[in-house]
Amino acid sequence: MSQVLTETMLMLSNALLVPDIVLLLLMMALTLVQLGAWTAEALQRRSLAPAWRKLLERLQTDPELKASLEDLPPRFGLFARAFRSVPANREKALDDLELLAERLLLRLGLGIRLGPMLGLAGTLIPLGPALVALSQGDFSTLSTKLVVAFTSTVIGLFVGAACFVMHAFRKRWYTQDLSDIEFVTGRLA
Repeated sequence: MSQVLTETMLMLSNALLVPDIVLLLLMMALTLVQLGAWTAEALQRRSLAPAWRKLLERLQTDPELKASLEDLPPRFGLFARAFRSVPANREKALDDLELLAERLLLRLGLGIRLGPMLGLAGTLIPLGPALVALSQGDFSTLSTKLVVAFTSTVIGLFVGAACFVMHAFRKRWYTQDLSDIEFVTGRLA
């Protein structure tokens, strides 16, 4: 009876390996796309942020100064979406931007959590058949299963680490953007 249960569990576990690897590779591809978008955003912020800092300094030092959409420097990140037009309902526009920032960060949050989980599953699932191969002296199967196991770990950790770094930077960027946008929209003419 226990032998049947053990073999059934091994079969079920092995059946999960292909979907796990497919999901892990998909997460890796999505992470690489996100990494490219993050790099482009970082470069754009680096080149355009000084103009925004100057505007913010001017608005902070002169409380009577009003800004118009035409006076605003080139826009990036959340600024590009915030200043397409003067919002009729400022609070609603800011809430929508907050939700957008949360949605963008959620994608990275999923990578932070799912990458290592899928990598761990991709590590543990092939270990069962690898141990069976070891007990039967089949070193070819053993080595193949161990390669899959350790490669899954590496990919899962890369996905989690890359998403964590991008999430940390974007969270800081978007928090500052939302604060600046709220300040600037209050001073639009």
